[in-house]
Amino acid sequence: MKKIIFTILLGLLIIKGNAQSDIDALRYSNTPTLGTTARSIGLGGAVGALGADVSAVVVNPAGLAQFKTSQFSLSFGTSTNRNKASYGESGDKTSFMFNGDIPNVSLVFTNRRMQRGNPAKKGWVNSNFMLSYNRTANFNRKLSYQTNSPVNSLTDYVAAYSRGLNATELDANDEQLAEGFYFFENMFWYTFLIDSVRNGTYTSTYDKVNGIASQKGNVATRGGSGEFNIAYAANYEHKVYFGGSMNIHNVNFTETNTFTEVNEAQMVGGWDTYSFTRNLETSGYGFSGRLGVIFRPNNNVRLGATLQTPTRLILSDEYSDALFVTRSDGTTDDLKTIDKEFSYDVVTPARYSLQGAYIFGKKGLITAELESINYSTMNLSTDNDDFEETNFSIADRYKTAANVKVGAEYVMNSFRLRSGFASVGNPLVEGGGKSRKIISAGFGMQEKAWAFDFAFSREVQTDEYVPYQINGATSPVVKNSFRSSRLMLTLSTKF
Repeated sequence: MKKIIFTILLGLLIIKGNAQSDIDALRYSNTPTLGTTARSIGLGGAVGALGADVSAVVVNPAGLAQFKTSQFSLSFGTSTNRNKASYGESGDKTSFMFNGDIPNVSLVFTNRRMQRGNPAKKGWVNSNFMLSYNRTANFNRKLSYQTNSPVNSLTDYVAAYSRGLNATELDANDEQLAEGFYFFENMFWYTFLIDSVRNGTYTSTYDKVNGIASQKGNVATRGGSGEFNIAYAANYEHKVYFGGSMNIHNVNFTETNTFTEVNEAQMVGGWDTYSFTRNLETSGYGFSGRLGVIFRPNNNVRLGATLQTPTRLILSDEYSDALFVTRSDGTTDDLKTIDKEFSYDVVTPARYSLQGAYIFGKKGLITAELESINYSTMNLSTDNDDFEETNFSIADRYKTAANVKVGAEYVMNSFRLRSGFASVGNPLVEGGGKSRKIISAGFGMQEKAWAFDFAFSREVQTDEYVPYQINGATSPVVKNSFRSSRLMLTLSTKF
């Protein structure tokens, strides 16, 4: 399982020393959502206490009890991402990515209890059943960086990583030359990017006098995660609403990471450049549950609370590496590793949230939500208990973080005007230069049999990416400014 993966993760970007690590757990745990409908986006995701919106199933399923008629809902979304990376003294590099998706498809079936031909007002007045799919996370991002003044080399990392291995373990046999190398360090040894000082101790082979001339990297991640929801909610006298959902999660994540270095080699036969590419594909599924309640003491105030159980994900990684080297004498090597697979489980933290809303009659509303997540409870596991040290590290490195969401809506007859704001808490004990804020706005038209909603959100995020780490040496740091613009359209009809 020896390998390193350079990982982009919702703004937290660091290098991993093993095939799976705390970064895998955090990728699927730190997935705050503003919801999956245009109304929820426009309100900053703070729809937990409001209900009567299908995205309530991912926030507070009790809100589904406020539907008075059956409804079909469909959302369409696009996102445009821009990442500006600053690395060393070589200026900024900007990368763009655009994608579209269908974040929500929902069916709500309403059963209203009737008394003498009129809707009941006492006891359980109605119950609702829901089937839906909601896309809860987007992993699409691209990062490009470059510097002409690197402080050291990735080959220094590989030399340190290989420390303790016997040289015969690094040598390539006939099978590796024909089918692919076993590990990435075998390729660096075979191409003389690292050399032995003595058995078990290695050094990089770039020109130490003139140093590395330049470094550049490109990291592209794609994919996302979603939920298939089966939910039930009930309404007691329009005073208390209860709801619960069973959620089946799906995950797909791909990453391509290419790192290139240019050597100021003066010796004949020394290497000029190399490009090292890492490929990762992760897929899997999982399960969770969600329980919610909303209390309505009067026509103006609504108070809600939600418990989401930990999510257990069953994941499988497929990964491989490639290395292309050119030398000053014109020769080249084009190598790759064999394809590998590894299966493991990730358990994400439970989530607790409190919601509140104040309704100004038929004129509008204000709404807010506070969500708490203890990231130190994340866990990775296999049948062989391979992640004991990783889980100890998670407990030390991560903390409880809070996500805050607020929104407002102004009503003019059938027209709605909305705005919202969300702040996503930093899960790290030590900050890591991470900050994430989202502002949003939207509008909608609501008629008796149909509704039309549109929303725009703008995410502003800062984070850092460390291409490699060497104990006792300065680690290179890429500082990122990430901007994401999201558009969403939701159409719904009652039946």
